[in-house]
Amino acid sequence: MEVHHSHHHAGHAKKKFQEYITEFLMLFAAVTLGFFAENKREHYVEREREHHYMQSFYEDLKRDTTEMASVRRHYINQIAKLDTTTQVIFAGRVDQKSVENIYDLNLGTLGNRGVKLIERTSAQLKNAGGLRLVEDQKISDQIAVYWYWASYMQAYGESTEELKIRAREMSYEIFNSAYYQNMERGNNSSKVKSGAILMTNDNTKLIEYANRLTHIKNSLKNVAIPIIDTSTKIAVGLMKELELKYHLKD
Repeated sequence: MEVHHSHHHAGHAKKKFQEYITEFLMLFAAVTLGFFAENKREHYVEREREHHYMQSFYEDLKRDTTEMASVRRHYINQIAKLDTTTQVIFAGRVDQKSVENIYDLNLGTLGNRGVKLIERTSAQLKNAGGLRLVEDQKISDQIAVYWYWASYMQAYGESTEELKIRAREMSYEIFNSAYYQNMERGNNSSKVKSGAILMTNDNTKLIEYANRLTHIKNSLKNVAIPIIDTSTKIAVGLMKELELKYHLKD
């Protein structure tokens, strides 16, 4: 008569179950560790990308502040010439010296010099998903603020250049280019021939021209330069934050 040992089967089943649990736990641990390792690797890669972008952006900001300082100097010089020209016209001075003076000033009153910022890194950041790569919220906010002012500065610069274009078109009815000479770059001799006369003495037309120049002068002095100053201040502050956060050096 065959005898069944039930306790043997029960022990064998229990052992099998424990092996399954052990294998499951080992597999779970391996998957979990793999997940954390991959997550850590991705985090490291993201931080490396962030540091690369911030180093590049820092270099862009240095060039931007240099460009803004150059444009500011240009605007200051242009404002002085615009101011002198309008004073002569509004005063109604048409003596030879005054006419030759505004002929000379005309060469530097309406030249284009918009702000040309370095947008290399900004474009890359925006294409990479905006500022999600920047962990530090304070720096992220400062970059967004700088982008706003940079965009505003360039847009306003374009509108000011449009004012200059309109005034320049009008200047063709006032100044005769035949009275200009020695226009080669670097030539320090007089650029206006003696005896220069205006193409028109129509006071209404001259006053309209002076009004246009005044509009440009006020736009540069009261809006364009303050925007440049604000943008420069934000850029300099942001550069200091980047230096501290990412240990950047010139």
